Amino acid sequence: MTAAIQTLWAELIATTLADAGVARCVISPGSRSTPLVAALANEPRLALVTLIDERAAAFFALGAARATGLPVALVCTSGTAAAHYLPAIIEASMADVPLLALTSDRPPELQGCGSSQTIDQVKLYGDFVRGAIDLGAPSDGELALRAVRRKVIQAITLARGPHPGPVHLEVPLRKPLEPAAPSTDGERALARLAGQLAGPVRIAPPRLAPDPEAMTALAEAIAAEPDGVIVAGAMPASFAAAPVLALAARAGYPIVAEAGSQLRFGPRPDGVVFVDHLDVVPAAALPTPRLVIQLGSEPVAAAWPAWSARMLAAGGARWVLAGHSWHDADSSARGVILGDVTAALEGIGRALPVARVADPAWAQIDACAARAIDAALDGHPRSEAAMLRAAIAAVPEGAAIQLGNSLPIRVIDQVCSGGPAHPVLTQRGAAGIDGLIASAAGATCAGQPVLLVLGDVSFAHDLGGLLAARCAAAPLAILVIDNRGGQIFAGLPIARAGQGAAFERHWLTVPEIDPAAIATALGLRATTAASPAGAAAAIATALATRGVTLIHAPVSASGAHDVRRAALDGFALAPDSREGTPMTERTS
Repeated sequence: MTAAIQTLWAELIATTLADAGVARCVISPGSRSTPLVAALANEPRLALVTLIDERAAAFFALGAARATGLPVALVCTSGTAAAHYLPAIIEASMADVPLLALTSDRPPELQGCGSSQTIDQVKLYGDFVRGAIDLGAPSDGELALRAVRRKVIQAITLARGPHPGPVHLEVPLRKPLEPAAPSTDGERALARLAGQLAGPVRIAPPRLAPDPEAMTALAEAIAAEPDGVIVAGAMPASFAAAPVLALAARAGYPIVAEAGSQLRFGPRPDGVVFVDHLDVVPAAALPTPRLVIQLGSEPVAAAWPAWSARMLAAGGARWVLAGHSWHDADSSARGVILGDVTAALEGIGRALPVARVADPAWAQIDACAARAIDAALDGHPRSEAAMLRAAIAAVPEGAAIQLGNSLPIRVIDQVCSGGPAHPVLTQRGAAGIDGLIASAAGATCAGQPVLLVLGDVSFAHDLGGLLAARCAAAPLAILVIDNRGGQIFAGLPIARAGQGAAFERHWLTVPEIDPAAIATALGLRATTAASPAGAAAAIATALATRGVTLIHAPVSASGAHDVRRAALDGFALAPDSREGTPMTERTS
């Protein structure tokens, strides 16, 4: 192997990425990756972002791939650099997001002998990748060169389907690492071959189609059962609402949709009932439908597990349109239909014989819950619930909203309903708090402004992501809800377990930092919003202004829990609230 042959390999990898539809690479600096980076830099069709921290780089790529639906490539040097990709790769794996991790490595002769910056990188990501492909050390020969291109194409195809997700490409490289031009007849012949191999590649990844017999069985179950509901958990940003709305209208089933389902915001046709405030309806007032159609993963609402268990105990059935991965957390589903959810919805809708009208009791219950929420917010004007309702209302139509895990996504579910259409991005694959800032910065690669909503602990966890945020391709507003620590734990049993000071130290973990000061120190715009109106104004300005704006929003520590408790109490006292009997036992 010569330096010129290695250069040809690297150039062919870069060319093949672009030929096969990869448009963006996120690079972290290092020595062993030099041939790859030099080749990528010379490929004009690839947009390159360089981020020092591999962990932030991986989340940036994750955010870009999630928002665009297209695979994004990661490139790093050897050793522990590649290990920092793992958290984002896990999230991509669980959420079916296409990523391509190209990890440079030492060649075989330097493995297992104490060579510097050398670890065993083969199968580094275990079963969290859809495939792990070792390109092998560069060598001459026409077959070897053709095989490199074929393996890269295979990796990209695998990342895109039939089960989209991350793929690992292992790239061993030898010194000298600097680019070199062909100087012998053999090298020039291989260079000509590489040029002949280049050209557009049409990748048509196979799709996982739902089983027709299963769709027919579910359609028959819906036709036979007027007492049903559609429950939607987190779905990809590209998920279209139309097939769900059509099925709901035809079945006469209301829709319970969390914010990350792509159904919470946007147009709502007449005849389709939405239940937006499930989490503030007391358990006794929740209906017990006999058939539940679950889309994707289960919702985050605190009320869901007990409600689902009660429906099961009453003899109800639940079917899951699961997409590419199995979603049946309590192992109680009557049926799980794997495959494209949109295709399943369309097939089931076509098989339904007649249209029905939703029971008006559902709309009545949600209207009562909405009034209870409004009253609770009036009584807690400094709560994060009030702050988040104002924040979401300030986002212009078409701009994306990324929701942090723990409290923000749950609170928005409780207090926000309807409004302009927005893509909603969530990290619900593994449901961690890591990498939120970096992934939101990556999401701007789709071209639209992004509002990121996260808590103060999540912000502190991803301070390195602020460096990645400086690479945002569209306006990025980062709203930090500062409720002094991980207040989600205040709503869990551990808060009542008598832990004393240990509870605050080991569970709440108050960061004790000034987010605005940190952002300013890194050259970002920053402001503090003392009220919901102030936050709304700051968000509207930020999303219309190029670059990154951090908005620090201090709120009352217990506000989220206070609002939910007040709303639950208010609903229970409302004169038009009704007991949660089966819907067929009610009169309108």
